[in-house]
Amino acid sequence: MAEHKLLGDILLMTLVSFFGLALPGYALMRKLNPESDWNRGGSVSTSVIQVLDLVIMGLYVMLFSFGWWNMGEKIANPEALQMSAGAVLEASFAMIFLTSLVPAVLFWRANLAEFFGLRWEKWQSIFWIMPAFVFGMMVLGALLVASGWQDWVTDTYGSKPQEAVTLLRETKDVGLLVAIAVSAVIVAPIVEEVMFRGYLYPVVKRYSDRWFAALFTGVLFGVIHYNFMSLPMLAFMGVVLVVLYEVTGSLWVTIGCHAAFNGTSIGVMLFARFYELPPAP
Repeated sequence: MAEHKLLGDILLMTLVSFFGLALPGYALMRKLNPESDWNRGGSVSTSVIQVLDLVIMGLYVMLFSFGWWNMGEKIANPEALQMSAGAVLEASFAMIFLTSLVPAVLFWRANLAEFFGLRWEKWQSIFWIMPAFVFGMMVLGALLVASGWQDWVTDTYGSKPQEAVTLLRETKDVGLLVAIAVSAVIVAPIVEEVMFRGYLYPVVKRYSDRWFAALFTGVLFGVIHYNFMSLPMLAFMGVVLVVLYEVTGSLWVTIGCHAAFNGTSIGVMLFARFYELPPAP
């Protein structure tokens, strides 16, 4: 429960940093210096973002908070932690439904293809961006292991890898393996990129600046996976994906990189499992 409380505290501090500090703080700075362009540079437009989007963001915050509370309930009742192929697919459909709110609220005021950069002319670049991204994330993961981060978290908080990771290493249920792989490689990259980089990032950027928005959504992305051991890796990944989105202006890039990373991670874990390679130190 110590890890769960810590994650709740980090989630609360992250949300307060925007709603309690940045939102009124940047509003005051803009009032004092209306000529300043806080969002200059980058390819992600915030021109269609309105106050309504802060309300929608508040609904997502409530969802994230419920997810944290629900995780606490599962920890208190270990039987509820049992996963099945049906449960994974049900969660995937729920994620798709909740993310569908994004295009629904933007459809009437934005060309979605242009807003998300889906007509990216330099699409060939994705074939070197994806492997470079995956390589960088794998190096970071290796550095975290070498630093003793995982051992420290385990010894201090009793933390374990994410449940899906544990199942990939241990379960003999082929249907569950397939469901986890489909969710991780197809569903999660699409819904998480649409929600975090495609929507929450422009909303936060509109009411602060791109640097704060990148850090805020990166940390939030890491926290909502509700696993302290993976938090630094996922938070850094979230920030890098924002940078890629700003540089390229296309959500295809972040979706592709996210899917490639998840797919590579699953492939490495399955390879290590079925060929009985020793676990990482």
